[in-house]
Amino acid sequence: MTMETCPKCSSSKIEVGWILSAGKIAFRSDRLPYPFTGGNVRTYVCLDCGYTESYIDAKYLEKIKSKLASDGEPS
Repeated sequence: MTMETCPKCSSSKIEVGWILSAGKIAFRSDRLPYPFTGGNVRTYVCLDCGYTESYIDAKYLEKIKSKLASDGEPS
């Protein structure tokens, strides 16, 4: 996934980076009772208005989808 133009203000001044944490970033699905940790979060920030958009990496996404499927949830 990428963001080349800000969907809020249409600026093309986009900075790309990662969300960092002293610990691990965790995602908690509303459908699962516990968080998943250890995923990389790629983030795009508009330098004009501050709009931020983030995506987790493919391996982390597959881990979440696999757990949802094993719990009987649609993937």
